[in-house]
Amino acid sequence: MYLIKKASEISGVSVRTLHHYDEIGLLSPQKHENGYRYYSEEDMSILQTILFYKYLGFSLKQIKELINHDGKEITFHLKKQLILMQKEKERILTLIETLEKTIESRERRMNMSTKEKFNGFTYHDNQKYKQAAVDLHGEDVIEQAIERQRGKEQEIADGFNEIFFAFSKNMSNGLNALNKENIELAQRLHKHLCEYAFDCTIDVFSSIGFGYVQNEEFRDNLDKFGKGTAQYVCDAIQHYVKK
Repeated sequence: MYLIKKASEISGVSVRTLHHYDEIGLLSPQKHENGYRYYSEEDMSILQTILFYKYLGFSLKQIKELINHDGKEITFHLKKQLILMQKEKERILTLIETLEKTIESRERRMNMSTKEKFNGFTYHDNQKYKQAAVDLHGEDVIEQAIERQRGKEQEIADGFNEIFFAFSKNMSNGLNALNKENIELAQRLHKHLCEYAFDCTIDVFSSIGFGYVQNEEFRDNLDKFGKGTAQYVCDAIQHYVKK
């Protein structure tokens, strides 16, 4: 049995988060008369399962439904998570291959197509990006967006990537960020957010544009498409918003 502080130290999950899990009925340990929470080995196994699901991008609501619907048979969830992790492994191996090819192409002065350079990347890969989104827009908004996106992840990622690749190409070709083509791309981005994320008002879309530049995680993620892409997209968004 572990007191909440010890459970926090072992798992790396903050005491505050463990309290939250208890409050929402996701993980409720035994409570003794002294009011202390005691985590059993089974509770710690469930916590491990929760962390695996979180890593794989599931919302707390979805994790709770999964655990409640399928019961707390940990082996079942571990097998399910192993399949998902194996897919994640394949994606990482693809990224490693892309990195190796990039290094080889630079050393041998060979050309790689833009598509080849980003093979394995998706716009929503980064878990830090998700946390940045939560910090900027609130957990409820992001959880709703994740719920709306479930089962459509590849379609959504492809849509975002297509738009940001287009921005990057225009930037590389020397087009001004306020050019008509970029304003049309900003409009496509706005519609894509509204369709697959949340009902994004024009003011919120403007703040998202500024967030691409002001938030380090957002900026780094967008600049994967080419250094300066974040600022370029932000400028196009602000011009679109004004129009």
